[in-house]
Amino acid sequence: MKKQTFLQGSLLLAFSAVFAKICGALFKLPLTALLGGTGMGYFSCAYGLFLPIYAVLVTGLSTAVARPVAEFTAQGKFSSSKKILRIARRVCFFMGLFGMGIAFLSAKWFAERTAGTLEAFPAVAIMAPAIFFCCLTAVERGFYEGMCSMTQTAISQSVEAFGKLCAGLFFCDLFMKKNFFPMYSEESQGAFGAVLGVTISTIAGWVYLWGSHAKLQEKHSPEELPSGREILALLVKMMIPVSLGALVTNLTSCIDLFTMMNDFQRMIAENAENFYEKSHLSRTIPETNAAAFVYGSFMGLSVTVFNLVPSLTNMFAKSVLPCTAQAFSKGEMKQAADYARQVILFTGMIAIPAGCGIFALSEEILNFLFSGRTEEIQAAVSGLRWLSPAVIALCFVFPIFSLFQAAGKQFLPVKLMLLGIFVKFAGNIFLIPECSTSGSAMATSLCYWVICLPAFYFLKKIFPIRLPWKELFFQLWGGVLCACSAWVSCDFLKNYLPEKISFLCAVGIGVCVYGMVLYLTGQKEIFQSVRANA
Repeated sequence: MKKQTFLQGSLLLAFSAVFAKICGALFKLPLTALLGGTGMGYFSCAYGLFLPIYAVLVTGLSTAVARPVAEFTAQGKFSSSKKILRIARRVCFFMGLFGMGIAFLSAKWFAERTAGTLEAFPAVAIMAPAIFFCCLTAVERGFYEGMCSMTQTAISQSVEAFGKLCAGLFFCDLFMKKNFFPMYSEESQGAFGAVLGVTISTIAGWVYLWGSHAKLQEKHSPEELPSGREILALLVKMMIPVSLGALVTNLTSCIDLFTMMNDFQRMIAENAENFYEKSHLSRTIPETNAAAFVYGSFMGLSVTVFNLVPSLTNMFAKSVLPCTAQAFSKGEMKQAADYARQVILFTGMIAIPAGCGIFALSEEILNFLFSGRTEEIQAAVSGLRWLSPAVIALCFVFPIFSLFQAAGKQFLPVKLMLLGIFVKFAGNIFLIPECSTSGSAMATSLCYWVICLPAFYFLKKIFPIRLPWKELFFQLWGGVLCACSAWVSCDFLKNYLPEKISFLCAVGIGVCVYGMVLYLTGQKEIFQSVRANA
């Protein structure tokens, strides 16, 4: 198996993430058109239960396998790496069954507690099997990532994304037309079909990885193998803090789910007119659906766009962990510091202009992606604008946390995330009644910046690294110029070109301006790294 450098692995995963996001957009856009704000609320409710369980069981598994595999591989102990995989498979099988059972048994309660109606129950229940197959997939991906080979992860992600696109839309349309469950509304059945497609896509991703591993012929090395108990202890030691950190990360969505729906319903009961005004909600939406509509619009539109960029830069986090862990295992601290500096530079190069651009063109982005959903866009645009600062912070948080995990500081991300969650919860309590979805978005931005700034401080303490503050300043300056030029260009071009074409041209102009700023400010380190890994 050919080992890949940090940047090669990152670029491969980035291309996979771009493909997955294109598929995700092609999935979400017609799905939003089919389900509307209310149906998207039911769809989002299913993810509200899935994500915390996924965080506890799946995220920790992948990292727990990747780090010891990376260390053993660095020492030439390939047989030990294979034994880790065998034991992790058994562990994940039972964890997956446990997670699937918990999700299914709590689906009814969760739907009633969050959406306030059993209309969301079918979608929540059918998400349960996805947890089982995601556990199986996580172990296979963790093994390949630990070997510094991101090809299998990239392809399996693409298979899942394409499967979700095809199966999700097919079953959503089928269940809405055929009315298989007359006791549930059309939107409820459509959300069930869409989530069924998501579950099927997770099976497809696992099948690909299993087939790939069957073809793998890895050399065996003469070595003393660790016992099963030692390997299990290694996995648990790594998995618990990583899972806790991932759980805390996903608690932001859970906090939104519980606080937003309850606050919206209370605001409607107390003063419906005030709620409609603060939420920028059209009066054509009936009060019985207003809370689910606003929540669905925020999650389905604002949060979907918000997650696009961090999910891309998260590929740097996945790739840098095994490379840095191998460097630490060999005692190559300078190499580990170089990886840390590179990942910060490349993350900033993408995250900063993206965050600035989302702030400047929030409405234009939503109109481009969700054209025709005027009422949903109207309810979502303010929330997206206030989420834009969080885009930059969250993009940095993912790779920095991976660096901490590679350095053996697994519990540090948990402590930082707990601090951010406290800020998020307090922010939601005070800001949502005053600002509706914008309040939740402000709280999210505060949350991630409270996490990000101390993370940089601890990164400097753990790694012998000279943080690239000057380069980040020039990236920020370029990002501001990029956003301003795109905003002015879009406003001007609207007078002469169709709206979507003017938006694309404005984005192109912004990208050119940003590229010129990077070139003129001498960002040589970035271009040299790209050439070296080409």
